[in-house]
Amino acid sequence: MHYDWGLRAIKSVLVVAGTFLRAEPDQPEAGLLMRALRDFNLPKIVEDDMVVFMGLLKDLFADVFDAMPRKRNYEFEELIKTVAVEQKLQPSDYFVQNVVDTQDLLDIRHCIFIIGTSGNNKSSTWSTLAKVWTRGGERGKTIYRDINPKSITPNELYGFINLATREWKDGLLSYTMRDLATMPDTNPKWIILDGDLDANWIENMNSVMDDNRLLTLASNERIRLLGHMRMIFEIRDLAFASPATVTRAGILFISEAQQWKNYVQSWIDHYTEEEPFQVKAEAKAARKAKLEELFAKYCEAVLLELRMNYKHMLPNLLDFGLVQALCNLLDDLLVVENVGVAGAEHFEIYFVLACVWAFGGAMSITSGVDYRKKFSQYWKDTWKTVKFPHRGEVFDCFVDQTKHEFTPWTEIVPEIAFDSATTPMGQVTVPTSETVAISYWLDNLIKNKHGAMLVGGAGCGKTAIINGKLRLLPEEYSAELVNINYYTNANMFQKILEAPLEKKAGKNYGPPGNKKLIYFVDDLNMAALDAYNTASNISLMRQHVDYGHIYDLNKLQQKVLLNTQYLAAMNPTAGSFIVNPRLQRRFNTFAINFPSGECLNSIYSTFLLGHLSKFNEEVKELGKRIVQAGLMLHKRVSATFRKTASNFHYEFNIRHMAGVFQGLLNANPAQFGDPLKMGQLWLHESERIYGDRLVSKEDLKKYKELAAEQAKKFFKEMSPTTLMAEPLIFCHFAGGVGEKCYDRCPTFNDLSGLLNGALDEYNEQNAVMNLVLFEDAMRHVARISRIIESPGGHALLVGVGGSGKQSLARLATFVSGYSAFQVVITARYGVNDLKADLQVMYRKAGLKGEGISFIFTDQQIADERFLVFMNDLLSSGNIPGLFPAEDMDDIINGVRPAVKRAGLPDTRSSCWDYFIQQVVQNLHVILCFSPIGDPIKVRTRRFPALVNCVVIDWFQPWPEEALVSVSNRFLSDVDLGDDDVRLAVSNFMPYSFLAVNEKSEEYARVERRYNYTTPKSFLELIALFKSMLADRRKQTETAITRLSNGVLKLESTAKSVGQLEEDLKVKSVEVEEKKAA
Repeated sequence: MHYDWGLRAIKSVLVVAGTFLRAEPDQPEAGLLMRALRDFNLPKIVEDDMVVFMGLLKDLFADVFDAMPRKRNYEFEELIKTVAVEQKLQPSDYFVQNVVDTQDLLDIRHCIFIIGTSGNNKSSTWSTLAKVWTRGGERGKTIYRDINPKSITPNELYGFINLATREWKDGLLSYTMRDLATMPDTNPKWIILDGDLDANWIENMNSVMDDNRLLTLASNERIRLLGHMRMIFEIRDLAFASPATVTRAGILFISEAQQWKNYVQSWIDHYTEEEPFQVKAEAKAARKAKLEELFAKYCEAVLLELRMNYKHMLPNLLDFGLVQALCNLLDDLLVVENVGVAGAEHFEIYFVLACVWAFGGAMSITSGVDYRKKFSQYWKDTWKTVKFPHRGEVFDCFVDQTKHEFTPWTEIVPEIAFDSATTPMGQVTVPTSETVAISYWLDNLIKNKHGAMLVGGAGCGKTAIINGKLRLLPEEYSAELVNINYYTNANMFQKILEAPLEKKAGKNYGPPGNKKLIYFVDDLNMAALDAYNTASNISLMRQHVDYGHIYDLNKLQQKVLLNTQYLAAMNPTAGSFIVNPRLQRRFNTFAINFPSGECLNSIYSTFLLGHLSKFNEEVKELGKRIVQAGLMLHKRVSATFRKTASNFHYEFNIRHMAGVFQGLLNANPAQFGDPLKMGQLWLHESERIYGDRLVSKEDLKKYKELAAEQAKKFFKEMSPTTLMAEPLIFCHFAGGVGEKCYDRCPTFNDLSGLLNGALDEYNEQNAVMNLVLFEDAMRHVARISRIIESPGGHALLVGVGGSGKQSLARLATFVSGYSAFQVVITARYGVNDLKADLQVMYRKAGLKGEGISFIFTDQQIADERFLVFMNDLLSSGNIPGLFPAEDMDDIINGVRPAVKRAGLPDTRSSCWDYFIQQVVQNLHVILCFSPIGDPIKVRTRRFPALVNCVVIDWFQPWPEEALVSVSNRFLSDVDLGDDDVRLAVSNFMPYSFLAVNEKSEEYARVERRYNYTTPKSFLELIALFKSMLADRRKQTETAITRLSNGVLKLESTAKSVGQLEEDLKVKSVEVEEKKAA
């Protein structure tokens, strides 16, 4: 709470009382003190406490309470009203009093806090007072400079000393304060600090806010806040302010007090003034009266209903924001083409349509409750003047311009013909009643420069809807995609904002020529929050939206961004969940729910049946059932496999359905003329999308049961045994490596022959990979190849260390005819090195058309900021700031001939888009991550594209057959004696490995401690056995050699001794003979 009853507050009351006493010495002192207490404290009292406060005053000053009314300056109040009307504001008594209170506070305090929720006229209060002072002439022209302190760092706010050069760099606040202080005149000068308050920057202001009025900088410079200078803090609350800060400033609390009614009246006045000349004066009066009647009839009652029964659905949407959204929609509905010029006959039906979408458009399905349906029923039951069709919901209709009655959106859904040979599936948005409705409102809002925000879970189509709308915009518009991630800050966001702009006159910047630029901010709420629940990029965005400018932090000058507006999308179940309400109210918010079954059927029938148009009739007929089977299987999978803390990626949405049908589009009439084979392809593609991301064999078994159930239900004429015959593997190299034709590999022997041949060829050209291609390994190679052969396909391989992720990825890359690229991590490898590597890959993929697999492992993430680039690469392919301006010029010139050949406009933006499109087509990322521990969960939460924009291949533990194959392969060069011994050793190693695995699981279950055994452990076991066997054999050979040498020595010695004995005998005979002689 912002109340302060300390000594500073008492001093301020005494100062005010003294002023009153000097001005009116004849008045009783008790009365003047009561007036000072009342007039000084009322501005900060919240509405609920007003009665209590006034009761206390009445108890304390009973004799003079009624005798001392508030002193008013009627001439000043009239001037406020005049200025308010000029600013299209309503000069209500409450607003006028707020302006008067602001002046009174500024006269007493040199720093004041203006506090209130979003849309409470905080900015209008001080800006009106500034104009009043300027107009009044007594105080002189009032100058103000606005700064959002949360859109920059404390160093950028106050200034800092460069540690390398020891040079001082001014901050925005220090520069602004010095600039205003050095102006020669003494006219009022205000510094408006409009942004969330936190201890990081506000505590440094204490010396300015107290009687010293000094800003002390790190350079030892002191800048004084002069007598004619003031600081105004415009904030939501004082949640993170210390009591020491609160006591140093005057406080004006502006209550919500149904401020929206003033906004509505101003909007009605403006609408009436702007009506075309064809509307006569009598009609204008009637139309104005009708609008006032409609707002009075609907708004208050509906807002009350929302507060009572839907508050948890709209946590960040305040009454003012909802009413503002209503007025935004009415801007384009109540036009002459719709309502005519004669009277107000058709106003109500358009008003009701706008009400339904402004108040109910943000409703969604939560915890199993369809709040949009609930709101629709409430509307039909409560408001019966304008009747909706009995069937369907109130959101299912629009107003027909000629009939002036509600008509279903389905009647204006255009039909499209899809040809997979000419247009990639990912570049087509199939219109449905829901997308047509959202597109209709986006058209209206964009035309009138209002913001729009689509809110929904991952994969519900938010980005696709906005991208589809941006592709269809007139030539006068251009668009810039801004992907927000965990590390996005104000500095990065500003660079992205400035990239597509050019300098105009003075401090103005805008898109090239006379274009209008739309920033599409995707994942708006993904940036990390600081300790005070603020994201700096959101603060910068709010500064731009509210004030129309940002700051050049080098020159410390404003940059006014002209002809720009925003669209946004966010997932309310990720990131910070919500955004600042002061930014939220600048957008009309629409919830995007998971499309209905009817819409999904329409979307995927368009894709699949369009592709099958050249197939035989049997396959065409099967195509309709495949769509139904696909939708039903998706529904069952979503219900069976729920997202949990451990299974963080168990989230199935439209992206996964699109992945299945994208795979089906690989079929061609030559290979898939048999309906049975087409059914098998559907089973295969579904398993690749759903089954490959499951973490256990138990889950995989459940999935196969679900798939078999749907296959039996929709393909009754096919034998289940034949339909699901193993191996069910389709790949692009079934006809031979290099022969790209998507077909089924009939047996593992065929697949083994192809892949072992490819492995031999790979080993001849590259560093040798000593791989054992057992069945699971071959399946993974086929899966990875399928992913990177898909348009814009990226893979996430999840498996424990040593499971073969990188080796199989390299082999799959070779089989697909691409080149593999991996970064080389060194002790000094950093962000700039990664950017350099990415630039090399982008040039090869975008300019030369080379197919590249970028294999990136979690062990190579030397800096978490690497994932910022990976996130952008995966989500859109366009990495902001990857290339310097001169390199971008070279690239644009490099692709210009290809752009002309493609018949595209020869513009800078068109050339760059073509380059990025080539990169997306040719550069495929293969991420290799370990599932152990929290890193993968944290990273995928911070960088959603790591899981949302990839196909996951979860490596299951190696089966016993694979372990036996590996042990046989690696023991083949070891002499183990007879075959029985070799077989026993080869079988014992898998047995011992699996036995340890079982004990490790029991250990974790009982002791809550973990002992990890991975395939790498198994390979190390084999290597250790071979090493120990070799050592033991070496020791044995050494012993044998030593013993053999000893025996030889003994034999040699024995011979020598025998010879000596013989010689001795001879000598003995000779001696005896000589003795005898």
